[in-house]
Amino acid sequence: MLIKVCVIFFLTLSVVAQKESSEWDLAVAISDTVELLYSNGSLLGSAAQQFSHLKALTFDDIRHQFVVSDVDQHNDTIYSVQLTRETDITPILTNLPDDVQGLAIDPTTDILYWTDTLNRTINYVSLQDPSHESKVLLQFDDQSPQDVAIDVCSRYIYWTNSEVDRPSIERASLDGQNREVVISKDLFIPTGIAVDHHTQRIFWGDKREGIYYRIESAKFDGSAREVVFEGTHQKPIGVAVDANAVYWTDVNNRALWKKHKNIDHEPLKLRHFKESPMGVVTKHIIKNISDCQAFFDAVEHYNGSVKEYFEVAYDNDSSSEVLECLNGGELIDDSCLCKRGFTGERCEMQLCHNYCLHGSCYLSSMGAPKCKCPLGFGGNRCERDMCIGFCLNDGNCHRSPNSTFDVRCACREGYSGKRCEKSLNADELCATFCEEKRPKLLMGRRNRLLCSCEDTNGDITVDNFIDLGTIGVPCSLNWLEKNGFIVVSVFAAFMMVACVVLAVFLYRACRRPRINKRVVVNKNVTPLTYRPHQSGVQQCEITIEDCCNMNVCDTPCYDPPQLRGGFQVLKKDEKKMLLANMENSEELY
Repeated sequence: MLIKVCVIFFLTLSVVAQKESSEWDLAVAISDTVELLYSNGSLLGSAAQQFSHLKALTFDDIRHQFVVSDVDQHNDTIYSVQLTRETDITPILTNLPDDVQGLAIDPTTDILYWTDTLNRTINYVSLQDPSHESKVLLQFDDQSPQDVAIDVCSRYIYWTNSEVDRPSIERASLDGQNREVVISKDLFIPTGIAVDHHTQRIFWGDKREGIYYRIESAKFDGSAREVVFEGTHQKPIGVAVDANAVYWTDVNNRALWKKHKNIDHEPLKLRHFKESPMGVVTKHIIKNISDCQAFFDAVEHYNGSVKEYFEVAYDNDSSSEVLECLNGGELIDDSCLCKRGFTGERCEMQLCHNYCLHGSCYLSSMGAPKCKCPLGFGGNRCERDMCIGFCLNDGNCHRSPNSTFDVRCACREGYSGKRCEKSLNADELCATFCEEKRPKLLMGRRNRLLCSCEDTNGDITVDNFIDLGTIGVPCSLNWLEKNGFIVVSVFAAFMMVACVVLAVFLYRACRRPRINKRVVVNKNVTPLTYRPHQSGVQQCEITIEDCCNMNVCDTPCYDPPQLRGGFQVLKKDEKKMLLANMENSEELY
């Protein structure tokens, strides 16, 4: 019995005893604890298990202490977790706004820096100061500082700005001076950032549009930018580096990933967590750095303990883990049947997640994600900011209902219009007028001089420039505008007279002349050139056949008197005789 008690005691002691011999490589803030891992993702132990919900995490390599931010309901508290003393957790700052996204510590001066996204500031506090009075290092007007990192050797502070309209990565001296933008192009929502002293580069995560993400790097000054890896369905939060690899936490898949710096391969999933991992740090990030004497001097002058204590734990995360379907998915034949609106191997991804760049997402009747855009945004995924490029001439754009595209422009002095496209600047307008080689004078509505051009230089009569309504209209056009009715009336009268004259001419030209005398000839005997002459009398010469068929002379045909035999006949009988004579064409009249 005594032997069994001793065995149980030693087994229990091996689980809960404070570990002193092994060293951890990675630390991850997850839920209520800080998990300590080997570089392959295996669990070594935990530093503390008494928090509410951890977010940001940093580590002091000289004093062997963690600094964490813990959110409790609506406030954040920043704690120090001293590994050199058992279960030594000390609050540094309390009742902070729920927006401490990044933490970084300068081990050479023992000064802590953190970001406050809500108040748009980067703050600092000296951990050597017993009162822990916080101060503002940098105040922003249009930035949302996310994560922060310290270049201990070059004495710079780097931060990511996740403002949607103007994302950037910037740096400044540790005293807040010499601020400069390092990266400003091709960013969407930069998140975690880490400084790599071995390669003299910075690494950061970027939540791209929709389902995409990137892990990128660049030199300290922003040059030689590279994409370490670009993929989908991840949401990187914390980023850390060591001599060989870059690590990041993924809240979408609740996982820790690793990517070797110089090997082209897919990222390796080191570990899966039950809760979403947040901050991540590596240990001994400064080794064999020739130009980092300030750090090594601080290490040499540190007289405190370096022995670390933490709670040892066995790693129960084995490959025999049973597949668990999330979000109400049903396990069928070793695969998950997801509910409507979810996808992924374990139903871990929402179709709506990161789908709408702005606004809210909902599922259509067919189960496809749709977006309801907020005021001033458009596009299938609300990706288009209507204010971008809308206001001209440096006008300020404001989102406003019941206006064009739900945006409205506040124009600078000297401009007007819905998009500030109309210039009221006399010098500018007159110079433009003269450059286009228009008439030398520009007149207003009341024939008042606005501009006079000589050698393409505009002389402006400022007193009269209130007549800007007709800007750009030459004086000749102004005269036409004033006397247009008279001109149109004269032109219409002229056209009416012309039409009347033309009608009379056409009538007279088409009128058939009146024939006073008619001569009928025989086509076979009488020559067509024969014209019985009678001065001043119009005659009609035609053959009898044509006369009867065509009636060209516009009168009834009849026999000449010389063929009538000296006696009178009626017109009816005369016509019969004429037709009879036509039947015998050989006989002469």
